[in-house]
Amino acid sequence: MRDRIRAKALKTVRRGRPVAWVPDWMNLGNLLFVGLWASKGPAAGEDRHVLLHESRRPALDLFPALRDAYFIGEKDVRFTDQRVTPWWPAPKTQPPHFDDDALAPYIRDHLMPGSGLDARPRGLSAGDFVVNVRRGDYFSVEAHRREFGMDTRSYVLKAVTESIERFGAPDRFVFVSDDVDWCSTHLSALADIAPTTAGGGDVQQDLRAIVHAPRLLITNSTFAYWGGYIGDALHPGREVVTPWLFSRATNGGRSYHHRPHWHLVEDIPGGWGVPATAAAPTGV
Repeated sequence: MRDRIRAKALKTVRRGRPVAWVPDWMNLGNLLFVGLWASKGPAAGEDRHVLLHESRRPALDLFPALRDAYFIGEKDVRFTDQRVTPWWPAPKTQPPHFDDDALAPYIRDHLMPGSGLDARPRGLSAGDFVVNVRRGDYFSVEAHRREFGMDTRSYVLKAVTESIERFGAPDRFVFVSDDVDWCSTHLSALADIAPTTAGGGDVQQDLRAIVHAPRLLITNSTFAYWGGYIGDALHPGREVVTPWLFSRATNGGRSYHHRPHWHLVEDIPGGWGVPATAAAPTGV
């Protein structure tokens, strides 16, 4: 009761600039979405900023123009600043800010300068199909598995099948993942179609591989979505394949991050239910 009264009282005082009060677990992909929110403020006369926890500063170092324009440390937050959570409640349908009119200026002015993303990775060829797989905490943390987990193997194989039906087989598959060994083991069937190899490395190398992929398949990862958006700006018209599922906690599970011209995989064998375990022998 006392906390609610205090919060209500603070709202009457905090009428200054909006500051997105992000949790300290938010990493690069999520921070780029909140940065997009901040960048849309000045046009409306609003001085928006985003809290940047020191533990997350290295992730934003890849985008110095964005970091310096909109992100501030906790010591720089004023007592009168509004504490806002612009990502909640989540929209029920795809927001309009994923169109070119909104994304292009943000990418051009705030993401590209100083990022090094304009340089194509060595060894990436026109016939390559980049397969980006997110594992990590989406499967090792139970709460995340229940919200974001999918049968990744079934999805990738279905997505590749649909892509080949539309555009033919690639010359090579390139795995970009936080668990390349998992990809080599559970996606070995792709080697029957074309040779497979691993690409990327650190965060910048991974993102460059996704951005410059001639053909791109992504899983439900905010990091991968930004690779798709930035790649669209640099390589308009390339193929991007995405899953129907993003988060079971919003929009009935259906992703609202994909762009209209991307190819959406609507269903997979077994459906989009929560996978049984993080290390099931079927490749989940």
